[in-house]
Amino acid sequence: MLRTNIKRRLMLTTLGLAMALAMTNWITTKTSAQQQPAAGATEQLMEQKYKNIQVLKGLPAAQMHQVMTLISASLGVTCAKCHVRTGNDWEFDKDDKGEKKTARMMIQMTMDINKGHFGGRNQVTCFTCHHGHDHPVSVPPLPIAPPAADMARSTDAPPTAEQILGKYTQAVGGKEAVEKLKNTAFKGTQAGANGPAAPLELQTAGADKLVSMVTMGQGAVISQGLNGNAAWQKNPREQRAMDSIEITRLKSLAMSLDPLQLREPYPRLGFGGKDKIGDREVVILRGQLPDKRRVRYFFDAQSGLLLRRLIIADAVIGLEPEQTDYEDYREVDGVKIPFTIRTSSTDGFINATRKFTEVKHHVTIDDSVFNPPAPKP
Repeated sequence: MLRTNIKRRLMLTTLGLAMALAMTNWITTKTSAQQQPAAGATEQLMEQKYKNIQVLKGLPAAQMHQVMTLISASLGVTCAKCHVRTGNDWEFDKDDKGEKKTARMMIQMTMDINKGHFGGRNQVTCFTCHHGHDHPVSVPPLPIAPPAADMARSTDAPPTAEQILGKYTQAVGGKEAVEKLKNTAFKGTQAGANGPAAPLELQTAGADKLVSMVTMGQGAVISQGLNGNAAWQKNPREQRAMDSIEITRLKSLAMSLDPLQLREPYPRLGFGGKDKIGDREVVILRGQLPDKRRVRYFFDAQSGLLLRRLIIADAVIGLEPEQTDYEDYREVDGVKIPFTIRTSSTDGFINATRKFTEVKHHVTIDDSVFNPPAPKP
């Protein structure tokens, strides 16, 4: 029994070492023959785009980065524990390290548990055992803290979803004021998790049209565009179509820029309890987005304004959270707009703080700006 437990703990430890090392450098596995599919085309599967795929066969290749960053965050490890690196070159397809083989077993184990015991729902994930550490703790720490005393439950009836959403609509400025707003231009800065703030310009025309331009050092511009269900990005090295995961994230940003994210007829939401964000009391509504991702909205109990949105997406072997915080509300044309929007995720590449210095409505925007730039002759 003791030997079995030790073996299991070693396997779980190796899982952390193995599974997240593919995180930050998976992009380098592309070859010239493995390009992004054209807009509207069927996306490639894992085994079509990457070499030596075994337990993730049949899954969209677009989910690779999502899976790897989720594992990295769950275990607190990086690529180098499992993958082979020769000089500056990564050789992700090699199986030289035992940690990689153990990681495959752990991934398969997680999927089998959820399939066999939870109807395929991601109830058991890497984070369930690891909690940000490569070695899961299997023994309770001593001394054991006494259980917290049960809090007396309030006998007051909780607010209804309609009451919370109605207060939110009025807090923003009212449906009529929001509906009058047309094309919007934002100017400000964008800072990554550990990077300096860079000049940012955003333009939107509804919830499904957005173009973003960030000017980096030496004038290099990184652009992204969303037009309906298609999206693109351009930087000094390349221009390409976004994959399905990237499109979903860009749509989340477009949703965040909508002054009234929840409109009548309100989506089906249920009361999710009360909590605190900083020193602010909040009430929570929870439900599902049209794409089936779970969502929670946190509203300031006093002002009614939206302070946080938490979206949870299934990511094959776990649950990927994406949190957006809204701060510094200011009135523009009779509507309150958050002038600071913070995005947090397990994917450090998309974590950003956007601070606006100028927001203008009713600007003239040529619809062509939402399309990919034409290639230079």
